[in-house]
Amino acid sequence: MAVKDEQEWFQEFYEGTFLIKGWKHRMQELLQAIPDGERKHVKDLLEGLGQKIGREWARENRLRRINTSALQKWGEDLRSAKRKGASALIEKIRNLDEQVDGIIGSA
Repeated sequence: MAVKDEQEWFQEFYEGTFLIKGWKHRMQELLQAIPDGERKHVKDLLEGLGQKIGREWARENRLRRINTSALQKWGEDLRSAKRKGASALIEKIRNLDEQVDGIIGSA
């Protein structure tokens, strides 16, 4: 797959499509649950996490280690944590970040 294709897939992951909300929109939704004093820090965590997930997901199918099913599960996990409050959400973001590091670091 060409780098251009990966950039387009990454853009779709980040911006979304007509039918699917992208990471940028999901970040905004999640940040609503975070107190103002912690919002900048959590936004930085989410941006870094989105970069890692999106870049891996955008790779050619035979090479990538993160697939669409994982994205869907993690999205539900984050929404569920948001319903439990800011502390649960922040913990879930950190845990997911570690999980993603393990996945993309295990090549």
